[in-house]
Amino acid sequence: MQAAVIHTLGTGPVVGEYPDPPADQRVAEVVAAALNPVDVVIAGGKFPFRQAQSPFVAGYEGVARLGDGSHRYFSDPELPYGSLAELVPLAGADTVAVPAGLDPATAVALGGSGIAAWLSLAQTGRLRAGESVLILGAGGQVGGIAVQAARLLGAARVVAVVRDDAGRQRALDRGADVAVSSAEAGSLVERLREAAPDGVDLILDAVWGPVIGPAIEIARRGARVVQVGNSGGALATLPAPVLRGRMVTFLPHATPLFTAGERAAAYERLTAHAAAGEVSVNAERVALADTASAWKRLTAGGSSRKLVITPQPAE
Repeated sequence: MQAAVIHTLGTGPVVGEYPDPPADQRVAEVVAAALNPVDVVIAGGKFPFRQAQSPFVAGYEGVARLGDGSHRYFSDPELPYGSLAELVPLAGADTVAVPAGLDPATAVALGGSGIAAWLSLAQTGRLRAGESVLILGAGGQVGGIAVQAARLLGAARVVAVVRDDAGRQRALDRGADVAVSSAEAGSLVERLREAAPDGVDLILDAVWGPVIGPAIEIARRGARVVQVGNSGGALATLPAPVLRGRMVTFLPHATPLFTAGERAAAYERLTAHAAAGEVSVNAERVALADTASAWKRLTAGGSSRKLVITPQPAE
């Protein structure tokens, strides 16, 4: 089969021939595979939940077509196989049925990013109907889905923090009440106060770095902060008096630490909403042969679209 293979840890994938998975491992055809930052971390040998030895097939999640024509979302296939290939063994992987008629590119784009967004709000953050939510990184993959998920979970007000004007419009289109740019850090606190004059109950943080400190300034008493990513940097400065005075609680989120059943339930909820037209994603399809160039775009960052590798010809 053709596959995107990591030959040396710390390098990008090379597309070429790779041995087919064993026939007794519930082998299926991959129709869509998402490219995610975690794939780069795995390729570098730095992801504690998936330790691979080269050579191995890159890719953590995808959508496979079964013999009866139905589709299943899968994640964490058994090494040395991955999702960036024509074939994948489903034995040992987490799998969930994809609703009939849902586009595979959408189905896979709602995988890791969508599950993280849903669980971080519904489970880790315990979002309650009527609460106000601040989403840091709303222009990214997790944040963009989180804006929509917050609405579906009953948030009364959703404030989005984005990097640029394009991100602001996407957040508004997805249901945010207001979107604030993080570009001018010096005035961010004032602009957040204007956007949420009554404060917020829950902060979903996919940025950290220089943004989380100003965000804490509009936390209500007893507010929760769900820390799900650090695209803005691994270190941050926090206002200690605000944390104490408002009794802010920090809740770290790591999707792999949830059970397979919890992840599956979140995925089923999200894809049901997507099938009903209530959740959308912006995916860009890339042929398997062009994986190396897509990988470079992923590592460079800044793309607003989910990069989805399509190993099989279009149906």
